[in-house]
Amino acid sequence: MRRVWGHLAALVVMSSALIVGPMSPACACSCAEPDPVKNAAWADLVFVGVVVDVDRPAFSMSSGDLMTARLTVERVDKGSAAGHVEIKTAVEGPSCGFGFVEGTRYLIYSRDGQTSICAGNRMLGAAPEVELDSDVPVAALVAGAATVVVVALALWWVLRRRGTPRPVAGPVDDGPAGAPGQDSA
Repeated sequence: MRRVWGHLAALVVMSSALIVGPMSPACACSCAEPDPVKNAAWADLVFVGVVVDVDRPAFSMSSGDLMTARLTVERVDKGSAAGHVEIKTAVEGPSCGFGFVEGTRYLIYSRDGQTSICAGNRMLGAAPEVELDSDVPVAALVAGAATVVVVALALWWVLRRRGTPRPVAGPVDDGPAGAPGQDSA
């Protein structure tokens, strides 16, 4: 029984490594102190909006991969935008990605449809009155379910193989009784 738990633990560790995936080297993002005047001069669009959807890549290989946030525009301070705007940013903070949260109102500084944590964006608070466009990340759910099924089948197979009785060798036939070199009782 102890061996079964050891194999089970090893299987869980290996499957966890598959789910987490390969890690890329970390890099730090460093920003100067935010300056609204410089941020506005850098940006071609400055607006207040509410995040209604965040689309992250299903399988990200790097923190520098881009995600897209869809915002409902409430006010434009520079540039032109109406209705909804899609803004791209790096997936994670180490690559200066801005952490958008659905249902939250922000002041956004963007250039060419992109922003970062160094752009001077500010969270202005929750916006519960805005309807979100959230969707279920189907690819991630399917991949997770497939991983669980594969791990369960592998575990079942290992446990089944361990539980199968192996053929036991029967009595050895040494030839006819009383053969030379044999003692008979």
